[in-house]
Amino acid sequence: MKDLVKSLSVGYRYTLMHMDRVLKPYGLTGSQCMYVIRVCENPGITQDQFLQLFMVNPSNVTRTITALEKLGFLQRQSNSRDRRTFRLFPTQRAEEVYPALCQLRAEWQDFLLEGVEPDQREALLETLEKIAQRAVERNEEEMTDESD
Repeated sequence: MKDLVKSLSVGYRYTLMHMDRVLKPYGLTGSQCMYVIRVCENPGITQDQFLQLFMVNPSNVTRTITALEKLGFLQRQSNSRDRRTFRLFPTQRAEEVYPALCQLRAEWQDFLLEGVEPDQREALLETLEKIAQRAVERNEEEMTDESD
């Protein structure tokens, strides 16, 4: 039987390694890239919204946002609706690199899917989204059970 978990893990690790290399001239890592893209596409997004988008640990979001702020890619502004949270906006630096980041991400996806027919690509991507959502739901259930 083929091992889905191993394949996902290898694909993820090598994607990050590739993205780290190609993003080095921009002063970004593969994981930071997605934050910059999301802020450019959603100016004013809150840290809580990042949690819902990326489904990662809150401390990871805080750490990455702090690093990107120090690097000059993001800026925080107080949230007038909720003083406990901040809204995130792209800086000029982020807006300047945004098109290149999108292009690099698209090129890598095209490379990975090379030789896969367009209709199969769509089915594969939909299946991967379902798999990811199932993983999130199961972990949320387990975390709820642990806190009871």
